[in-house]
Amino acid sequence: MQLSKRENHLLELLIKNDMTLTAQELASFAHVSTKTIYRTIKRINDEFPSGDIIISEVGRGFRLDYEKYLRESREGNVERMDEARNRRNNILLTLLFKSPNSVSISELFEPYFVTETVIIQDLKKMQSFLRTYQLEIRKKKQRLSILGGEKNIRKTVNYLIGQENLINDTFLADAKNVNAYDIDYITSLLEFIEKKLNTTISYPYNINIFSHLYILLKRSREGAISKKIDNTLDDSEKKLIVKYQSLYDVSVEVVQRMSGYLGTALAEIESFFLFQYLLSSRLESYYTNVIAKEEEAIELTAFFMEEMRQLIGTEIDIDEYQEDLISHIAPLLYRLKNEIVIKNELLKDIRLEYQSMFQFVSQVSRKAEQTFQLSTISDDEIGFLVLYFVRYKEIQKRKKRILIMCSSGVGTSELLKVKVRKAFPDLEIVDVLSSKKFSKNLEQYEDIDLILTTIHFTSPTTIPTILVNSVFTKQDEERTKKILGGMGNGSTFNRKFQHS
Repeated sequence: MQLSKRENHLLELLIKNDMTLTAQELASFAHVSTKTIYRTIKRINDEFPSGDIIISEVGRGFRLDYEKYLRESREGNVERMDEARNRRNNILLTLLFKSPNSVSISELFEPYFVTETVIIQDLKKMQSFLRTYQLEIRKKKQRLSILGGEKNIRKTVNYLIGQENLINDTFLADAKNVNAYDIDYITSLLEFIEKKLNTTISYPYNINIFSHLYILLKRSREGAISKKIDNTLDDSEKKLIVKYQSLYDVSVEVVQRMSGYLGTALAEIESFFLFQYLLSSRLESYYTNVIAKEEEAIELTAFFMEEMRQLIGTEIDIDEYQEDLISHIAPLLYRLKNEIVIKNELLKDIRLEYQSMFQFVSQVSRKAEQTFQLSTISDDEIGFLVLYFVRYKEIQKRKKRILIMCSSGVGTSELLKVKVRKAFPDLEIVDVLSSKKFSKNLEQYEDIDLILTTIHFTSPTTIPTILVNSVFTKQDEERTKKILGGMGNGSTFNRKFQHS
């Protein structure tokens, strides 16, 4: 039988504690809900042929039938689900890279030392998985091959290579076939793309594009894609090229360079495949200066901002942060529509460090899927979104709150407000008011960090106060900056996160 990580972890908890535990206690240990515990226990018991291995005792909780567990383990009936899945995925990748060429069954399975029964079970599960991508395994004279359209083969490879730990295992295992020259060349192509687009391709998008070029190299050398590939583009794909012509032109140049490197002419569609990956990546300066803001991306961004604002109880300034989040949401939407997988190596740490924020973003993501009829937003994607909202929340907490004051509260103070906002965009200007109004409502302004005033202010207050010119000169700006710096102003913090 095959058990997942979660199922094995629950068994380990019962073995380690050597006692009867309630569903609530197990949920607390495993950091999941009690509902998840009940489901996991049911799945474990369903897997064991000799009957329930986790016994429910009324009024006490759950205990492990340890003797039965040991007996099943000694008979070799317990296999980790993730190990079996990784075996099948690695075999599938080998076949996909070589498709439509065949590979002997013994060559594929020999490294894993599995029985004939396991091989038969693996083939059934791999065939079932491939059907979702309109692909099939063909068996002929003890050899296997995968047949199907090139686009579906690429989608399947992209999905598999993005699975947990698989990309590193694949590259390491295949190091003998990918020499240093290939790695250096693919790296130089990434640098070429950055230079042509005047941008930086940051993590994890650089990994995704590197992986795509690696797949192209492997398929070209081991498979037979040049004659079988379909170069047809539909109307929507053609319009996309026209809309983002500069991205497509760079993709064409990169594919032409790869053709020269491989010594074989690559199909025209390869330029579009790479173009899709570039569109699905956050290219900082390109998204800021070139890509038109899609209406759907704007709407989805505003949706996330508003829903998260209600959940985390922080006043997130949509106007201030909208462009920043749109630059992530736009390629996210493209990834969802084109089934492009992106892996988040920080996911485990994000979940651990920001548990409540992860739950909030997950909740909003599920709601967004229904509202905008989106494909499932993966936990990896949610993890990246969490970092945005953690940053926005921290920025809001660190913003300094100031009052602007003059004798009447209008006129000169409004001018001062404009000048201050321009000089210090990170400050929160709480109010523009007269000294009289302030004196009558002292209790309302206890959380103010600084007062900028154009008049001599004599009312008793512990709030730092600066007397400034109504036009807010450079000298006034420097004096204000000095005082804010002493308070630990959030500007530096903001800049650090905006460029991370």
